[in-house]
Amino acid sequence: MNPKKIVFRVDASLEIGTGHVIRCLTLAEALRKRGCECQFICREHPGNLIDLISERGFTAHCLPSAEASRGLRQDPRSLAHAAWLGADWRTDAGQTRKAMGDVTVDWLVIDHYAIDEGWERKLRPACRRLMVIDDLADRTHDCDLLLDQNLVASWQDRYRYKVPDNCAFLLGPEYALLQSIYAELHDRIPPREGRIRRILVYFGGADTDNLTGMVISAFGVINTEGVFMDVVMNPVSPHIASVRRLAGKDNRISLHERLPNLAPLIAEADLAIGAGGATSWERCCLGLPTLIITLAENQRPIAEELDRTGIAQWLGHKDNINAVQLSRTLQTILDNDVPPEWSQRCYALVDGRGVERVASFILLDAQTTFKTRLARLDDEQILLQWANDPLVRKNAFHPDAIDPITHRKWLCKRLDDQENCRLYIVEIENVFPIGQVRFDKIEDGWDISYSLDHRVRDRGFGKSLLQDAISTFKKTKSQTLIFARVKDTNVRSCRLLENINFKLNIHKKNICIYILEI
Repeated sequence: MNPKKIVFRVDASLEIGTGHVIRCLTLAEALRKRGCECQFICREHPGNLIDLISERGFTAHCLPSAEASRGLRQDPRSLAHAAWLGADWRTDAGQTRKAMGDVTVDWLVIDHYAIDEGWERKLRPACRRLMVIDDLADRTHDCDLLLDQNLVASWQDRYRYKVPDNCAFLLGPEYALLQSIYAELHDRIPPREGRIRRILVYFGGADTDNLTGMVISAFGVINTEGVFMDVVMNPVSPHIASVRRLAGKDNRISLHERLPNLAPLIAEADLAIGAGGATSWERCCLGLPTLIITLAENQRPIAEELDRTGIAQWLGHKDNINAVQLSRTLQTILDNDVPPEWSQRCYALVDGRGVERVASFILLDAQTTFKTRLARLDDEQILLQWANDPLVRKNAFHPDAIDPITHRKWLCKRLDDQENCRLYIVEIENVFPIGQVRFDKIEDGWDISYSLDHRVRDRGFGKSLLQDAISTFKKTKSQTLIFARVKDTNVRSCRLLENINFKLNIHKKNICIYILEI
């Protein structure tokens, strides 16, 4: 079988930062481990990471450098970050298509604030499926899959009407694209509590505003013994020389450059000071309390939500913070112990397995292997989502939405009654649940019901879902009858049941009752 071909269109620069490329590299490495062939297309902006992409073993096609403003179309529809593309969007789309060659790739993955549906339509003929990684929700897309790993207010609704109706969503920190080491460390590092002894400072790959220098200056006037600081900065930063000088004057400070990842330093730290970008999820995954100073407008809603939920403390935007204010805040925090619940809230938000979930979803096909397991109490949220899916409610015999309290009581009762109920979750590779199948004891046998995650509908997985669950159920309850009650208007479910050897037993009052002997 030929490997799946996946192309990433993503850039890094002193203005854009490095986060977009780093998270795409993380996804590409996970896909490569599963046999995919991944390539990158990047423009040669100052501060690009093309050499890093090549060092990681991926082919990087380079688009020529251009002044950001040259050739940009100035019209009312111009995107807020249009200048970041380094060319007008039509030129960039044409150059990208040429770099891809004559092949049609399986997935084209776009992680760029300067690309929207116009560019994406131009590239549609060059790919079977198109994925967008976004953080802003400020433009429309023509894509099959949209990933936004951030936690912001109204995060589940902000892409409504901005993508096609059949677009699948992967939303929230459970899909954060973190390197595998974060999942490995997640369950091994205890919650932070008590006195702060080590502080980690990192403001992204460029830190063009030199907030790192400001933090070092603020730390320098604090007379606290036994507290040390790890500072991480990219050597391409325009302020690296001054940071080296400042750090060299304080023996409490260690400066780190060219690190493969931050995980070891995050694991050692008791407190972090940094920006509100992608590193937020790395810190959360390892339970590190953080003080956030936002660097860009798109970081504000993330910082606001993290502050509101007690995951991090947002000190303000870069323009509103100075060294004097920061030193006072730091001194106050250092004078008090870190409460353990702060760290525990971070742990609960991110488990580090997001890249596994995303890779599993991307590679879903007819050969995908499923695993069926009994439901647990921690499946409550996904089960409620499936139960209240509009199509599920439309086809249900009781179409009213289910409130969370009622659902929790119902779930606890079902989980406690193993003799009369078997509730199964069907997953891909233990990381991505695609649906549920429930067997309830009735007088003559067992009643079966199911629901499929809307993100995997219309891809032929309903048959596998039911067959896998029935096979698992059969191991515990053989020589019995399974009944399925379906509205006769639910033609798709009727055909599916017939396709897996259920026989129509009764059809009356708009209800079809099917039967299967196992």
